[in-house]
This record gives sequence, structure tokens and C-alpha cells, in this order.
Amino acid sequence: MQGLLKCGSGLLAGLLLAVTLTAGSTLRAAEDVTVTLIPVSVYGPWFIVQEKGMAEGVNLEVQIIEDITARNAGLSTGHLQCMMTTMDSTVVAHAAGIPVRHVAVPLMSYGLDEMVVASDIQSVEDFAGRSYAADYGFLNHMWMLLTLKRAGMDFDAAEHKIMLPQDATASFVSGALDIDVNFIPFSTQSQEREDSYLFKSSRTDRTWERGLISDSIACNTDWMAEKPDVAKEVLRSWFEAVNWWKENPEEGNEIVARGLDWPVGDVEITQQGTVMLNINQNLGAIGVEGGVPMCASIPEGAPLPPEEPSNWGEMFGGEDCEAGYLNSTWDIFASVYHEAGVTDNTPTAEDGIDNSLLLSLAADGFGETYNSNKWIGRSGM
Repeated sequence: MQGLLKCGSGLLAGLLLAVTLTAGSTLRAAEDVTVTLIPVSVYGPWFIVQEKGMAEGVNLEVQIIEDITARNAGLSTGHLQCMMTTMDSTVVAHAAGIPVRHVAVPLMSYGLDEMVVASDIQSVEDFAGRSYAADYGFLNHMWMLLTLKRAGMDFDAAEHKIMLPQDATASFVSGALDIDVNFIPFSTQSQEREDSYLFKSSRTDRTWERGLISDSIACNTDWMAEKPDVAKEVLRSWFEAVNWWKENPEEGNEIVARGLDWPVGDVEITQQGTVMLNINQNLGAIGVEGGVPMCASIPEGAPLPPEEPSNWGEMFGGEDCEAGYLNSTWDIFASVYHEAGVTDNTPTAEDGIDNSLLLSLAADGFGETYNSNKWIGRSGM
């Protein structure tokens, strides 16, 4: 009898252990999270997150979606949790009622974007009556609108021809356009036209002082509200991957190249025109004490910008380089696109930006953990 009791007790204990392990497994089941991006190396840290398993408790899927309508539909239905895009595009999406909010600035253009012009154009004032190519409601469009606004010119002073990057380059090289507002490698190809030259780049124009050509991590608002811990872990893994890439540029370039099916050389060239921001530079963007904006913390090894002031600060009623610029940049994007007819309303930064995940990461000390400020572009130079 005692043997049977012992046997029964053993079976019961085994069953309880099995139930406990099963319950624990259920509680620890990985969360499925999908991030969408266009195929460009600056969004490559997600491939590093995947390969290195950096997002704890998360099954991260990276989907390359170039069609804006498809991307917005996925974000609206909740099939997509976050998107990588330009900050002005996040403004446009938010204005259209897509349930997303900006949560972090992942990177800044630092020479990647270029304006190539016909040789008889010597000043912005010479843009009047000339034609330029840029995608609609995308960062190169915004850059031109801001350039005209800073010069006191109407948005329609120059004729906008809506084209994809590769089509714009072909049109400019053929002589059908006067100005190509584009990015490397397309802008490099545009300079093959004999009577042309590089008018300015995002580095020489110092657009990075105010984040005028910067990108955005934007996430579905319902998902963030329902699963804040998962959202925080996903964002933390991004900054871990960025930090790791800065410390291991060659291996990182290879991982990103595999993820995009690019030659490694193309990754190197693209990263030479980009600065990947850390958490402290994000805190500087939103004006948190202790944070330093990218304009006051040029990465180690990056080429120095021209010393001439940009005077972008005048447009914002402040300094060219100052902490806490993010809200005013959002608001001017919203204002300019509304005035230019790209959007039907002007969403405010207060409604479109959510800093809670960043602030939570900073409170947990991750600003000190992921604080590398090395320039990834140094690899391959």
C-alpha cells in the first residue's frame, strides 16, 4: 500500500511539474513583432537584432515593404507593429489618420542626400522657373520646400516633377531636368552629366542640426498601449544593435548586406553618408537634461562639416544647433506639407510624438550602456 502511495505521489509530483513547466512556457512564449522598412542599409540594425537574437522574448520579423499604401494598411490593421521611415513621412502618415506615433530618431543624413544642379544654377534664387525631381511627400521633397522657404521663395517657384529616385536620375542626366534632389547612389549617377555639379549635400547644408533630413521609428499606438514592455524591449534591441554595429562595423556591414541582398560595398557607401544616433543623442533631440543632440556630438571619425553657419535656426526662432529641436522640427514639417497641399491638416508634435519608451530606457540606464558614438562609415574608407 505504501508503495502504491509513493508511486502515486511520484506520478502526482511529475504531473504537477509538467503542468508548471507548461504554464511557464506559455507565460514565456515569444511575442511576434513585425517591423517594416524599405531596402536601405540605414535600417539594417534590425537584421543584426535577428541574427544576434538581441530582442529577448520577441520573434522579430523584418518585412521589406516599399508600397506606402500596403504599409499603412498593415499598420492600421495591426499586422505591422512598427515602421522605419523618414520623419516627415511619419508626419504624413499621422496626418492621414494612421494609428502611429514617432518613438525615436534612429539616424541622421550626413551627406547621403544631395542636390545636383545644372551648371548655370549658382544660387537658390536661380531655382526660380527651373524644374526639379523629387518623390512626393518624401524627405527630398521636404528638403526642397524648406530650401525655398528659407530663401523667402514660394513653394511653386520651382516646378516639381514627381519621380522615383532612379527615374529622376535618368531624367536629369538626359537634360530634361534642371535639379535632382536625390540620395546616393542615384545622386552620384546624376553628377555624370557634363554640365552639372553638386550644389549641396545634407552634410554641407547642415540639415542634421535640426533633424531636417532624419528618420523615424514609428509604432502602432494600440500595440504600444497593450504591450508596453514588448515595445520597450523592441526599441532597446534596436539601440543595442546600433551600438554593436558601431563597435563591429565590418561584421555588421556583412550582416546588413546579407539581409538586404546587397554588396557589402554598397552598405559601406551608404553608411558613409549617415550617422546612427544613440539614446543620449535622442534625449538631446527631445531636450532631456543630460542628453546631447547630434549637432553637438559629431561621431568619432566622421568628416567635419563646413564651418559656415546654416542659419536654419532663424526658421525656428532659435539657434542653429540646440537641444530639444524635435518638436519644432515636427511642427514645421506638418506646417510646410499642409501649406504645400501634401496633407489636409497639421498634426502637432504633442499628438504625434511619444517619448515614453525612450525615457523609460534612459531611466533604466541604457543611455550609458549603449553610448558608442563611433562612425560606422569609417569601415571601407
